[in-house]
Amino acid sequence: MSKIRVLHLITELNVGGAEKALVRLLALLNRGRFDPTVACLFGGDGPVAADIRALDIPVVDLGMTAKWRWDALWRLYRLLRQERPTILHTWMFHANIPGRLLGRLAGVPIVISGERTMGMESHLRYWLNRMTAPLADRITCVSQQVAGFVVNHIGIPRSKIIVIPNGIELPHFEHPFDATQIRWELELPVDRVLVGTIARLNPVKRLDILLHALRALSDVYAVIIGDGPERARLTALSEDLGLMGRVHFAGQQANVWPWLAAWDVFALSSDWEGMSNALLEAMAAGLPVVATAVGGTPDLVIDGATGFLVPRRDPTALAEALASLVNDAEMRRRMGQAGRERVLQHFSIGRMVEQTQDLYEQLLVAKGLEGE
Repeated sequence: MSKIRVLHLITELNVGGAEKALVRLLALLNRGRFDPTVACLFGGDGPVAADIRALDIPVVDLGMTAKWRWDALWRLYRLLRQERPTILHTWMFHANIPGRLLGRLAGVPIVISGERTMGMESHLRYWLNRMTAPLADRITCVSQQVAGFVVNHIGIPRSKIIVIPNGIELPHFEHPFDATQIRWELELPVDRVLVGTIARLNPVKRLDILLHALRALSDVYAVIIGDGPERARLTALSEDLGLMGRVHFAGQQANVWPWLAAWDVFALSSDWEGMSNALLEAMAAGLPVVATAVGGTPDLVIDGATGFLVPRRDPTALAEALASLVNDAEMRRRMGQAGRERVLQHFSIGRMVEQTQDLYEQLLVAKGLEGE
């Protein structure tokens, strides 16, 4: 029996949630059954591309240096005709639309698309998504909330949709990190509560709300990991709020686990989330969390048990929830442990890979291709 050729098409291969999920899937995919290749519209020299190539999986950069460059789409069509994958699995909007159209035009038997976000689409994107959805055999969503949004706001039939949550691998914690190392490096006191977050510094993450909340917590220090277009504005806001001695912008970090080990609480102040990989990582590290009750976050966080859910754009509610954890070390320990156990039981990378491979197999059977 020959291997099933699978082409994964993703928008880019720089650091991001979808990119992380793709690498985690590929690392544990049954390579005896499936033969993967990855194509990206651009960013083929990014850090995630290097991680994929390290798995001995080819990466093809289609060179889309501007949106809807027709030569890049022509290269995608030629790649599909050359590789002749049995399954085309697309990730993110800019890959979903051309993947569905050109996948069918190139005669790919099975097309799967992924929906990971909600609330940031234009009416044109909704229309394109809705019009091309019939070309996909299945559309995966990372949470029930995203699935509901796709059905109710975009208009994609529920019968097309399957929910496969993000997963995370946990072997990082077999050798615990030194919880004081990061504090010493940043010259932070070891006897103060340290709040951390990991986010791209863009408007939707609403880190300004987090900064306003931190101003109300006079003895609390914070670290923000990530980079993006809002860095200058957020740094200036931190100065205006008098937080520069207590809030540290650490930039992008290739390995977040030592930082998670140094933190006491994880905060997420986003306007929306599909299913946050950063939140999964924090819970896996045993951190209690305070997060806005948006998107797929309520699928992860059990309010009052693994952390607290607060309304979005409400710095007062965010500050009050953080204060509850800052002032109660036993609560932090208890909620952090409950969160880690929840990730182990429901959001492991093994579970995500198993559900994805099961979907592949179901569609192969439905198309009469299981023996290929």
